[in-house]
Amino acid sequence: MARPTDIPFTPELHLRLLLSVDRGHNVQRAVRAAVRPGARVLDAGTGSGLLAMVAADAGAAEVVAVDRHHVGMAERIAEHNGFAGRIAFVESDLVDLDPDDLGGRFDVLIAMIHTNNPLIDEDRSRLVVDLRRRLGTADCRVVPGEVRYLATGCERLDWDLPTESTDLAQSVETLRGAYGWDFQPLTDAVGDGIAMRAARPAKATAAAWRSPTRSGALRFPRSDVRLLTATEEWTTVDYQASTFAGLPDRVRLTATAAGRLTGVIWTQQLRYAGAPLWTSESYSPLASPELVTAGQELTFVTGARWRATNILRHHPT
Repeated sequence: MARPTDIPFTPELHLRLLLSVDRGHNVQRAVRAAVRPGARVLDAGTGSGLLAMVAADAGAAEVVAVDRHHVGMAERIAEHNGFAGRIAFVESDLVDLDPDDLGGRFDVLIAMIHTNNPLIDEDRSRLVVDLRRRLGTADCRVVPGEVRYLATGCERLDWDLPTESTDLAQSVETLRGAYGWDFQPLTDAVGDGIAMRAARPAKATAAAWRSPTRSGALRFPRSDVRLLTATEEWTTVDYQASTFAGLPDRVRLTATAAGRLTGVIWTQQLRYAGAPLWTSESYSPLASPELVTAGQELTFVTGARWRATNILRHHPT
């Protein structure tokens, strides 16, 4: 089965993130609130180096900025802005970090490494909790402090899993007629990833080099979806906790309107001190759309098959 596809953090994506100025301002405020004069700060996944510079400007005694890509670019940006010698840049995978190699433990952990998709961010949340345990002081503050997930059942109007699956299945005959051979293994491989590619709003990948009017959230346009259930809190990951058990294995929803339920929109909120820093939505289709009525109770499995395919199935009764 397919695995969730991670996001490559290219220079283009870093620029796009910086141009999301609402998000940038929110996170800057959180970092300034977390950093106290004299603190040691670890910026895990520094990207462009923005938050490392914010931490140094906020009075941190030491800032260590780590990333596995583009560290030289971040260092040049810091030097260009007068932070030469004030931030130590380290090229490394976060899982390989050792406090002895970094001069000791940290008072603040900046971990803005989320991809806005619970299928990928489950492992990233596990990594953040592990980094705090291995590298943080007893009262280490983490930005974001928690990740909150909400779930809402809906009918998605701009895309349909059965329709695309049918079109893909029919392509086998087209290829056989054109070439005389059976390409079923290829179409099967493409089919494994159909629901993964539909997880994000299409506009999330569109190039936009001008700062949008509002960029503090990434959501599906409401012209593309019809909400059919109440919004329920699915789970909250607390980064001050000592362990992370993983995401729940099911989600329960209650229909508020009659309609054709095609999937679930997940809302992810990165929060600090109770305030949202960044809100985003992703989508998981149902294996088979279902006609629902108001008041109907629904339970879907969020286990291994969902994690591998992004497709939701009913919990067996």
